Amino acid sequence: MTEKMERDRSPAGRFKYLAEKRVGKALTAINSISNLSDKKNYDYTEEQAKQICDALHFALNEMHKRFEHNLKPAPKEFRLK
Repeated sequence: MTEKMERDRSPAGRFKYLAEKRVGKALTAINSISNLSDKKNYDYTEEQAKQICDALHFALNEMHKRFEHNLKPAPKEFRLK
């Protein structure tokens, strides 16, 4: 019988567990967004592509700032104009 390994519930252990889980999900989501660039399957304008890239750059910059200065979170919604 296989025993479950007990998770490290210290702040450092929780950070590592959640960081690995969340960054993995984020990378999967970014790869999924990248698939939208396939002109064979999708039709979009350069402005729409720019809006998507700008929104992602903004969110990444805000994440960097939060790690550096522990600021408030960035907006969680995105809508094309």
